[in-house]
Amino acid sequence: MGFKYMKKISILVAVVIIVAVAVLLMFRSNKGGKIEEIQRVVQTEEVGEGRDEQIVVNMQGHWKGEDLREDFVLETIKEFETRNPGVKVNLQWNADFNDGRAGALQATVDQIKSGEINWDVIWLEPFYYQEIANALGDQDWAKNNLVDFETIPTFKESQKDFILSDPQFRSHMNNVITGPYIEGFYQPFFYNRELTDMMGIEVKDKNMTFDDLLGYFKAVDEYNKANGTDIAILYDSGDYAGGIGYAPSVWNIFQSLFRSEFSDLTDIKDKNFSSAKMAAIRKALDSLEQLSQYQPLIKGWEDLSWFETRDYVLDNKAVFTVCGASWMYSHWHGLDAAKTMKMVPVEMPVYQSVNHYIGGYNPMFAVMEKSLVREEAVGLLMSFSEPNVAEKWVRYAKGPSGIKGNVSQAGGVSKEEDQFDKFITYITNKYGGNIFDSKTVDYVLGEKYKGLSLRFNKYLAAVIEGELSAEAAYMAIEADLRAVDRGEVR
Repeated sequence: MGFKYMKKISILVAVVIIVAVAVLLMFRSNKGGKIEEIQRVVQTEEVGEGRDEQIVVNMQGHWKGEDLREDFVLETIKEFETRNPGVKVNLQWNADFNDGRAGALQATVDQIKSGEINWDVIWLEPFYYQEIANALGDQDWAKNNLVDFETIPTFKESQKDFILSDPQFRSHMNNVITGPYIEGFYQPFFYNRELTDMMGIEVKDKNMTFDDLLGYFKAVDEYNKANGTDIAILYDSGDYAGGIGYAPSVWNIFQSLFRSEFSDLTDIKDKNFSSAKMAAIRKALDSLEQLSQYQPLIKGWEDLSWFETRDYVLDNKAVFTVCGASWMYSHWHGLDAAKTMKMVPVEMPVYQSVNHYIGGYNPMFAVMEKSLVREEAVGLLMSFSEPNVAEKWVRYAKGPSGIKGNVSQAGGVSKEEDQFDKFITYITNKYGGNIFDSKTVDYVLGEKYKGLSLRFNKYLAAVIEGELSAEAAYMAIEADLRAVDRGEVR
């Protein structure tokens, strides 16, 4: 009995020593600063009379308050958790960080600088890549800190073919594929059908020319004069978060006209200075000057915040808008579902038909390479890359997706298609992956002159307002180019 008792004691001591050594090694390997993270990763929850361990993936979320896009995120996470009962997703919307979205971006910067990974899945849109790069002083921060999804098995097969073959999408994050291209968008020309019906205007849903557009503006002007009304022709704003930030409706009309002068999309995406592009600029400025005779912009547009006034077209304060892309469905539907159905998206006006269109695809989330739950975080984002999820996105967001669906590349799976479904299906079938988007003038003037974007937009707005002639605007643009060539800051 004594021998057996001593044997039990020896075994117990050995276990204690092993545990102590393991704890010490864990502490040393984490340099004393990572223990909290390990405790964060593994949580215990009561399950009946026992306990069940769960891995926690901390995720920065996007699209809170954007109607069914919010539901899309929540439902996809719920499905992932159901399939993976040992994993829990701790979601915090970017809008709920201190200082909102800016706070979410700062949290990413902070954890990269410190090495303390608190957010395994980060919110990351192409528009904000440069902001983080500037804060870190590292243009290759994605390569150095994020999972490259091209290394993930089955990822390539889940994305539409052009996503990984077209350099424009790869360049979003400095040549790193940071995650699934969930969100796609096209640039529609929106009109308020209630107002156009009242005014007797029939707007083309496809193949709209500049002459058609000029005719629509003229018809609204004539209606106002005949009926003593003052309904704005075109809604625009002076403060537009997510773009250049000034007169995006005018900018998008300009872009569509300008691009339609080039039959080859390669010529458009070329970021070198071009005399052919300067000629197209001159022609488009002349067109804006023709539109100016009807004083189309909504009064006080310079002082309008887009977010605060994006419902103006729903309230019949303007007939047309190009301020925001196909994602406007989610914004409007969240504000007023019934009024949203007055808005009709149609193909943008052009000088002549071409085989390319304004649009793009964005990866919206990324995984930290040094995440302690890297495998589970990658699995979470891969759950957003499934065909049924892509089709749900199209139904919920009324926008395209870069993820392959089961039914069609357009994602047109609804039995009762509305005007938003029909627009997405039509544009997808007509243009496929032959699309391009830019918020700056690098492709218009040349990469060297990208910093002139805001000044350029102000010239466009001044021309359509009648404050500046097309010739004067063109001369101002030329003067700006020469100033940049001389090394002067504009």
